[in-house]
Amino acid sequence: MASFYLIMDAILLGYTCYSWYWQANINLRGHYRSSSIIWAIIFIWIGFAWQLLEKGDPGIAIFLAIILLMSIIDGFTGFASKKVVVSGYFRRTVPYSEIALVTLIKVPNPKKNAVICIITTQKNRQYYLQFSTGVAQIVETIKSYAHNSIRIEIQDIL
Repeated sequence: MASFYLIMDAILLGYTCYSWYWQANINLRGHYRSSSIIWAIIFIWIGFAWQLLEKGDPGIAIFLAIILLMSIIDGFTGFASKKVVVSGYFRRTVPYSEIALVTLIKVPNPKKNAVICIITTQKNRQYYLQFSTGVAQIVETIKSYAHNSIRIEIQDIL
């Protein structure tokens, strides 16, 4: 079991470093997605409740620490210079070359700006980001990083 944790620690640590790199390169930050931490805690709880994880296993503390660190880092989203950073374990970044459509939805909020950004790839996969900036700043950021063939739609919630 110790070798399993060593292998998993190495894989998860590599992924965590990759995520940390892209999180550090975000220029226009989106809202933090706390659901990544909540899901990690739920999976850890299930692991202990179903006895898939044992408290006495060698390496369990490092394994759990890496999972929690990875979950904390994965909550950061936004636009970096070469890719869009999304929240998720299976896909952390989306290159601008894969994006076909960006839909920006202005959310009515009298206290602050609120915009939902839906990124649709050429393979028709969608990723959701939320921002507390104006639509103009998001459009300007997308146009400065992405190619001109990306369509940008702006919608209002009535």
